[in-house]
Amino acid sequence: MEATFSDEPGHVCVRVGNIRVTYVPAADRTAVKNWAGSDILRVQAYKDPDSESLHKGAEFPVSTPEAFVDLISGLCSVYNEGRRRA
Repeated sequence: MEATFSDEPGHVCVRVGNIRVTYVPAADRTAVKNWAGSDILRVQAYKDPDSESLHKGAEFPVSTPEAFVDLISGLCSVYNEGRRRA
């Protein structure tokens, strides 16, 4: 995992392999956006290893600290079950 950095609008990001995770606070989201009332984690994949271009990604609303813990728990469950089945 690389160190955190800021994207053009100033949101905190981190690159993990071919994935970029960005934290976008609710204050920076207009009312017409999905999940406008929550901070979100945006997960995007880079289009190729030699480019900074990103695919559109998923946005996960982080309405509470527990929601973030649920996301991490879900990722661990999928990984563990996938390894078990392999």
